Amino acid sequence: MLDTVIAALMPHVLEILGLVLTLLIGWAAKRFRDWTGIQIEEKHQRALHQAAMTAATAAIARGMEGEKAVEFVDGYIHASVPDAVAALKPSAGVVLEIARSKLAYSS
Repeated sequence: MLDTVIAALMPHVLEILGLVLTLLIGWAAKRFRDWTGIQIEEKHQRALHQAAMTAATAAIARGMEGEKAVEFVDGYIHASVPDAVAALKPSAGVVLEIARSKLAYSS
């Protein structure tokens, strides 16, 4: 009798195990996509800030000040790390504020 019950339940147990495994694999895949997406975004942020710092240092070394220096840094960012700018899609105001902050930090 017990063998009959186990035999009758076995297909359902296998279906449930398959469903649980499918859910676990889906969850793990989503976590991996989220983690790699964060890693890529951080890489672009670092590249953008490093470009801004390099440009700010160069602008100060060339004696640039004010909006002329800000425009130089902004142009340098867009020219040197276009992939980061395209991926992050910062507004023009954000890029200009990054430029200003790096110029203030480098002074």
